[in-house]
Amino acid sequence: MTLGASVHYRVMLDGTPVPVRSLRTMVDSFLADRGVSEEARRAVVLAFSEALDNAWEHGSLEHGAVEVRLRYSPRFVFVSVRDMGGNRSPLGTAVLPKDDSERGRGVLLMRKLMDDVRIRNMASGGTCVSMMRKFERA
Repeated sequence: MTLGASVHYRVMLDGTPVPVRSLRTMVDSFLADRGVSEEARRAVVLAFSEALDNAWEHGSLEHGAVEVRLRYSPRFVFVSVRDMGGNRSPLGTAVLPKDDSERGRGVLLMRKLMDDVRIRNMASGGTCVSMMRKFERA
């Protein structure tokens, strides 16, 4: 049994969905290998996917580096996604979606799926989304 583990990736987005899809699969496999329940894995992967999609859209302009950090312990999982900045509106700016819009609900979804979500605009540029989900004690 792995008591704790972590990974850190810096990936280059190239405008194709392949790196995004690969990272989602990596997060799911990482958690499955540590015995995390399917329900918790699905929640974490979906929240991670939203953060990654936002980094791709808002911060990296579909090209550029994104840092992904994932830390596991038997009590929680911590995931962060950091983009290096771009010229679009920063993710940390809260905007309520219009009722008829199909967009703009990613942050709300992340907050529903995870126990803690923090969004920071970095002084050096870019945005960092950090999320934590606690696990039920067996």
